[in-house]
Amino acid sequence: MAAVLAVPVAAFASTTDAIAQTGGMTATLPLLGSSLTVQVTLDANGNLSQVNLDPVGDYTASKLNGHAVTFDSTAGGTQVKIKAHGASLSIGATAATLDALVGPGTWSADLFATGEKSSVAYTVGNNAGAPTVTIGTVTPATGVTSVIGTPEALHAKHFESHDQNGDQVAVAAVSFTKDGYTKTLSITVRVVTGDKPHASLKLTLTARDRQILTGTIAELAGNHTWSGKTCDGTAIGITYTVNADGTLTYVSATGGTVTTHDFGKGFLASFDGTHAFVNVSIHQDEQVAGNYTVKVRFQRFGCGHAAVPDPIVNTTVQPGANQPGLHGNHDQTKQGGLFGGSKHGKRP
Repeated sequence: MAAVLAVPVAAFASTTDAIAQTGGMTATLPLLGSSLTVQVTLDANGNLSQVNLDPVGDYTASKLNGHAVTFDSTAGGTQVKIKAHGASLSIGATAATLDALVGPGTWSADLFATGEKSSVAYTVGNNAGAPTVTIGTVTPATGVTSVIGTPEALHAKHFESHDQNGDQVAVAAVSFTKDGYTKTLSITVRVVTGDKPHASLKLTLTARDRQILTGTIAELAGNHTWSGKTCDGTAIGITYTVNADGTLTYVSATGGTVTTHDFGKGFLASFDGTHAFVNVSIHQDEQVAGNYTVKVRFQRFGCGHAAVPDPIVNTTVQPGANQPGLHGNHDQTKQGGLFGGSKHGKRP
């Protein structure tokens, strides 16, 4: 049974543009000695527009909104959750025991909207009751580079290799980079002890609207572009030049009229009437002689709130499953502010 509600008049972005750009992702989860495929589709604003399970089995949707979907199954007491909000998109499963999650799985997504998917194979294991997760074959799309490592090493936040409550956790990650943009897939397996023991598997893609280019001036010299969206979904862009003397020059903008303000290491470009701001800066690397780093940060404010439609699902929907979720986009991401001073953005 597919659940469809009337589309509201307006819908603002629920995820970063970097997450919305992917259009969603697909994962196969090892579950109860078999595998479950979860296919997630995002709309242009990063809201959940469709979520399909294969096989459907006896799964039913117990929670349904544009930011979160939960499926429950009486077989093995399993639960599958999908969330899209802020700088992350996640697919997860919960079961009674770790053994219910042991086995191989896969993940794939068109990370940079090039028409070609990057993919990752992984395996969940049980080492005397402790969870393990191993990254297998990683196949990046053409023009995309990948690095396997821990989330800590790849600077992915909100993931730990241990838990303060004594729960056992295993984490692995893969980062993908193209044109200065990085997106990180983290795979977390957790065994929870206590009054309600259970095990969980979660695949989370994190991506912020931030471009970082590194290299020598000779390597960086020339024109570069940045692209994003305003609150109403209008595409905007900036072209800038890295000069031979290590300075930056604003060249042009698309999608609106821009007012620029120069400062010591770069410039701030504000799109008139949109509350959208782009900060472009360049700094000499203190660790690597002769290297420079160009950072492009984006923030937008005052986007307000708007309802989003419930996604389509291919399972039966439980009565009362249509629960309102978080709507609207307050700010692009927590990126340390446009000038790198504040770490408190408006988005949770």
